[in-house]
Amino acid sequence: MYDYQWDEETHGYLLTTQTGKFVANEIRPVYAEELNLIGFDRRFEFDPVERRPFMWAQKNVYYANGEKVAQLNGTQYGKPLSPEFFFEGIFHLDPVNTANMAAKNADIMDIMVVDTKRRVKELYDKDFHRSDIAYIAFSGGKDSVALLDICNRVLPLSVPVVFSDTDMELPDTYTIWEEIQKRYPEREFLLARPESSALENWKRFGPPSRTIRWCCSVHKSAPALVCLKRKLNKTALQTMAFVGVRREESYSRFGYEDSGAGVKNASQINQMPLLDWGAHEIFLYTFTNDLPMNRAYRYGLTRVGCAMCPESSDKYEWFVDRVYPGLLAPYLNTIIETSSKTFRKGESEAFIGSSGWQARRSGMTLRESIPNPLEEVNTLEVTWQSPYLTKLLFFEWIKTLGNIESDERSEQRYLKLSGQLGSGVPFKYISAQAGGGMVTVRFPDSATKAKLLPLIKNVLRKASACIGCWSCESQCTAGAIHTKDGAVYIDEFRCVHCLKCHDIENGCWRFNSMRETETPQKMLSGINSYFNFGLRENWVATLVDLDDRFFPWHQDHPLGNKMVPSASAWFRQAMLVNSSKKPTALVELFRAYGTSYPSGWDFIWLGLVNNAPLVKWFVTEAQLDMSYSPDELSELFGRRFPELKQSAKDCGLSALKDMLSKSPLGCDGAVTSLEVKGRTVLSITRRAKEVDPLVVLYGMYLIAQKSDRSGFTVRELMSVDFESAYISPLMAFGIEPEMFKRQCQGLQSRYPNFMSCTFTHGLDEITVFPHNYSAEDIIQLALGE
Repeated sequence: MYDYQWDEETHGYLLTTQTGKFVANEIRPVYAEELNLIGFDRRFEFDPVERRPFMWAQKNVYYANGEKVAQLNGTQYGKPLSPEFFFEGIFHLDPVNTANMAAKNADIMDIMVVDTKRRVKELYDKDFHRSDIAYIAFSGGKDSVALLDICNRVLPLSVPVVFSDTDMELPDTYTIWEEIQKRYPEREFLLARPESSALENWKRFGPPSRTIRWCCSVHKSAPALVCLKRKLNKTALQTMAFVGVRREESYSRFGYEDSGAGVKNASQINQMPLLDWGAHEIFLYTFTNDLPMNRAYRYGLTRVGCAMCPESSDKYEWFVDRVYPGLLAPYLNTIIETSSKTFRKGESEAFIGSSGWQARRSGMTLRESIPNPLEEVNTLEVTWQSPYLTKLLFFEWIKTLGNIESDERSEQRYLKLSGQLGSGVPFKYISAQAGGGMVTVRFPDSATKAKLLPLIKNVLRKASACIGCWSCESQCTAGAIHTKDGAVYIDEFRCVHCLKCHDIENGCWRFNSMRETETPQKMLSGINSYFNFGLRENWVATLVDLDDRFFPWHQDHPLGNKMVPSASAWFRQAMLVNSSKKPTALVELFRAYGTSYPSGWDFIWLGLVNNAPLVKWFVTEAQLDMSYSPDELSELFGRRFPELKQSAKDCGLSALKDMLSKSPLGCDGAVTSLEVKGRTVLSITRRAKEVDPLVVLYGMYLIAQKSDRSGFTVRELMSVDFESAYISPLMAFGIEPEMFKRQCQGLQSRYPNFMSCTFTHGLDEITVFPHNYSAEDIIQLALGE
């Protein structure tokens, strides 16, 4: 990809010979349709029927004549825009001379196109011999249109174009699909669709989320592969797909090679010849070759994808809603209908607007969820029981583990593993009268149990949730899995027990999306260990003084008989001590800067909101700048956890008040402010707080560890839910998103080995490196400053 510079003659941009990584610098043309839609026609003068662009935009900033002239601030779905202009009066706009701009860029572009065409041919020749069929993936976006045009000039006409219609596409995507077929009449075009509609699957799986993206497999990749299987009348095939993926779209794609086998699917080789193209090159190629462009771009959508996507930004949803009125309504209604939450008037809109639905990590927030089968372990014999455990599905999916042999005299069956001696592992399925059934497995030894147990659990999950969504069939390279009308059939003679169909989190997309997790009541059961005490500053001072002599409790301990056990619980959750009760680097920070050190208590707060269920509840329940009396907090607590005993609720709230009143967490400028009369806390108010960037970095490494992830988006970090695996530093301190982005960019500049980030096209990404560093390493950075 190339850098670019303003060209006054054409009102466009010219590529320069400088190359580099410009993820955050994607620039796009702005047309009259967008200017009218966002109300810029009130401040800009332009010809409303002109088809050429008038200006350029980079993220939310608009440029004319090479200068920043306007920007959109905080664009949110369902709310009016708040544009900011950087000029007085009326600004006249002349159209971009796209033909002249393309001509002036021809020297560089011609070289790029020749190199890309050569690479397309190389990739095809390199892998065609190990593929049953090659195809060109089409999505309706600018990248896929350019890719198709280049591939059409190089690849044989026997290579078809496949459009995976997710049933969630923008209306203009269907229009360009019809147009593009007329442009290349000699090439074959195939339309792939899932068996079930998108809305039907949103109800059956639960709405997709950022961490549960079942939609991509079920509605995009799997239908394409199944479509090609049906076309070739093959039970199994290896495909080669040319896809329009570009590095510039997101930081995570910088690690991509332009060819990869099994990247998204075990049955597919992905070829990405446009990987090093930038958006500006794509638009130049479009102008030069007069390619059709999806109308959505003319209205300001920065990317073309599903109408309602868990990865989309508020800005994207705002534009989709305005350009295609009513398109989002069925999805929004489904989100509300499938949620277990009870919404009061106006709360459902706030839930959608706050991206709460996009942060779902399990089925706990769904109206209907699927529990793990009940498990009973008796040494080497394990029994599972579930009303969802169907006999037909169980006996299909158990075939993926090995050959099944039956004892004709009883219900006993044997699972014969590859290379295993003897009769195999005995198991039995018994149907339950109320529905579902019970499975008992008797393992011959501990080694076999350790090997088979997680695989059998996957089989049970599949048997509890499978609806034949094609995902497993598309993963099967042996052609052993066939799905029709929602039913799954596994050919035991074809199955090679490779377990590729198990390579889905929790074994099944639907189960993973709807699974029940640990109950909130169970998570809160430990608050009695606080004995009404909160984490106090003088406790931290004592820990600093005694260091690893703080534990165990002894008769002469500075803290009392009950305070040490309480401190033990709080210290672990605050990450002041590790699981072995040894002081962490955070104690050294207080030793160096004093026990009132504000940033030190910010580090503690991040530990508590992620590890102490009581504090996590407070942050997820209490609104910023809203005062709550103890009675109001008690009512909220009881409403959220009705099964928790009153004594436990009282203990928890007493501990919370004690901590906030006897530590820097409740002083001026802290995360809370208190109204106190004597020793009585009259009200607690959660406050937004500015924090040191290293506190943000510490929080990112903490949540990376808790979620076993390295990449996040600002959008998902803005969500706060008690069932979430983590609470982000953004929500823990009420940091404004734009401020948070600036902090991340500053951290990337100062500590490039610890954080990378990019904020473009609504696909903003923040990446940390938990395999190289930990939260403790961030404390060491703080100690070194």
